[in-house]
Formats: sequence, C-alpha cells, structure tokens
Amino acid sequence: MAQLLRRHLPVILSLILFLSKATADANFTVSRAAYYPNSDIKGTENGACEYGAFGATLNNGDVSASASLYRDGVGCGACYQVRCTNPYYCSPNGVTIVITDSGASDGTDFILSQHAFTRMAQSTDAGTALLTLGVVGIEYRRSAHIINLPKFLIERHNYLFS
Repeated sequence: MAQLLRRHLPVILSLILFLSKATADANFTVSRAAYYPNSDIKGTENGACEYGAFGATLNNGDVSASASLYRDGVGCGACYQVRCTNPYYCSPNGVTIVITDSGASDGTDFILSQHAFTRMAQSTDAGTALLTLGVVGIEYRRSAHIINLPKFLIERHNYLFS
C-alpha cells in the first residue's frame, strides 16, 4: 500500500494543484469592458448613485458604471476585481473598482473610468494600448475591498430640542 501511494502521490498532488487553480479561476465571470469617453480620467460626477463630486474621486477614481450590477441602486458602492484577459497588455491582478453609476455599452458589463481602465494594464504603454482598443475582454468577481470613506465626528450635546 505504501509503495502504491509513493508511486501515485506526485500524480495526486499535481491533480489537486490543477483543480485548485481551475476552481480559483472559476470564480470569475467572463465579459467585456469599455471606458468613460469623458476628458477627465476619473469617474463622473453625475452618476446614478448620486455621489456627486465624491463619486468621481471615490476609490482614487477607480470607479465604474454597470447596468447589470447597478440593480436599481442596490449595487451602488459594490466592489469588484476586474482584470482584462489579453496577456500581452494586462496585469494578472487587474483593478478593484466601485460601482458609482448605471450605464451600458455594446455587450459590456462595465464602463470603467479611464483611470481604472488603464490600471488593468501591465505598464503605462500597455494602458495606452488598452485605451486605443476601447473595449477589452475581461473577467470579474465581487471583492471585499474596503474603501476609506471620509470620517465624521458627531459630538454629543446635552441640549434638548422641543
């Protein structure tokens, strides 16, 4: 029995490693992404989530519109890891974005800010090439990204309002 196990152990371990990699990649949804054509590289101040000027700079400008993930406002503030699939241009890590708007483009799930779109690339030159392409193949998954939101201090007073 021990000899049989020793003989097949490398095959079993290779199979486990292969299956764990396949399972990790299976968590991603395959789609396409475009980017906001506005002149500002960050997001829009007029997003459907009504964040105003804060929505353009939220998450350092790594924001997105999505018709399917917006879900009548329930999807506002949700974070997703988005990575493009072209190995020549794209980083394996991609970018983590926040949903701040609802919008659709031809066959895409995301319309990213230019900032987020270029952050999917391996380099600045690759980011420029992605912008030239306009629409790229991606894969995405929900992320538990923590956003540093502004903090407010509300002081307690002993006043009674009537």
